[in-house]
Amino acid sequence: FDMTSFGKIRVEGRDALAVLQRLCANEVDVPAGRMVYTALLNERGGFESDLTVMRQAADRFLVVTGSAQPQRDADWLSRHIGEAHVTVTDVSALFSVLSIMGPKARELLARVSPDDLSPAGLKFSHTKDIDVGLARVRAARMSYVGGPGFELYVPVEVARHVDIALREAGANLGLVDAGYFALDALRIEAGRRAWGAELGPDESPAEAGLWVGVKLDKPTPFIG
Repeated sequence: FDMTSFGKIRVEGRDALAVLQRLCANEVDVPAGRMVYTALLNERGGFESDLTVMRQAADRFLVVTGSAQPQRDADWLSRHIGEAHVTVTDVSALFSVLSIMGPKARELLARVSPDDLSPAGLKFSHTKDIDVGLARVRAARMSYVGGPGFELYVPVEVARHVDIALREAGANLGLVDAGYFALDALRIEAGRRAWGAELGPDESPAEAGLWVGVKLDKPTPFIG
């Protein structure tokens, strides 16, 4: 799946963690390299967005959100910074996202990368930099459609090279392109919700069955 249209928002600065802890309903104070799925709630407890927060360093996070939401989410983040020392930057145009999904995903990547992508080498909801062909990319072990999968965050200047390398390596594995209609059908089958479809400002995590994106007892109070 070419998921380059996902929004990518960089949140960084000495107060980045404090700001995200206040805005995110889930616990985002995790080690660097971890990904956290979280609800972004309004004062009524309704979804302003649902997104993934990828911690890259102590003071730097990458927020990954849906294709239709980056401007809206960046505005929500910016409006709640206050006096904190944080910058919010939409870096969507800097990275392509190529998602390798399916039971042969790891076998395919093993053909183009020397890095350890086993369940022990890259745990679920973790990320790390790997080599793919002649490029350096960020691999995230997760699957929006259920089952095994990896998201590759690829600098746009090498995206064509990575795409060619994957296609050549996957030719005899049955590698095929899949579009957003297939993505939508599969994520519904897997029980994934999407903001703007099943989620909105008037739906709460309780109504949506999405307590997985909320940690009520985290030490930092959060909006919603």
